[in-house]
Amino acid sequence: MLRQVISAGKTQLARGYATAASTKAPITLFGIDGKYATALFQAAASKNVLTTVESDLTNIEQQFSKDARLAEVLASPMLSKSAKEQLIDSLGKKSEITTNFFRTLAENNRLNETSRIITAYKSLMEAERGIVSVVVTSAKYLGGKELKQVKDTLIKGGLIKDFKDVNVINKVNPSLIGGMVVEFGDYTIDMSVSSRLAKLDKLLSDSISV
Repeated sequence: MLRQVISAGKTQLARGYATAASTKAPITLFGIDGKYATALFQAAASKNVLTTVESDLTNIEQQFSKDARLAEVLASPMLSKSAKEQLIDSLGKKSEITTNFFRTLAENNRLNETSRIITAYKSLMEAERGIVSVVVTSAKYLGGKELKQVKDTLIKGGLIKDFKDVNVINKVNPSLIGGMVVEFGDYTIDMSVSSRLAKLDKLLSDSISV
């Protein structure tokens, strides 16, 4: 479906995306959300409205935060296309690219990806500004010293290159028991205790089944 959006011919938005295909995104994102976010980024870059679209998406995200049912209704397959378009229009004033983009999501039944697409677009904008976000998930919140060690290790180890700054985000997941999971870009470094236990459990299970 996304190829149809980017291909020239059917709609003004599709033509715009086709023209923007030569605009290279700062990082490569995968998945449905990543592909749509990249298409939107390229279209916005070709019109020099990257920050305008970013503001549009931030406003929509804030409205979703205020009313969780809004995102659910927007993604509902029971809602007609015209009703979804009216709901999109009610989300406040938006640029033409953002409005057309959401109409395309509605046509392709991808409005359920909205939150993930917004997150992906933000990642692209951070990368465009020379910032890379690193998510560190741990069993409990880490101190500033520990997070700095993670940041320094990633930079000194050459895992993060060509970025002016690293934004470290600490999330908590008690089920990890201990250790941490580090995620950035397409990389996942799992150093959690739960992961080690799972590997040990699998090893023991495989040994018993032989």
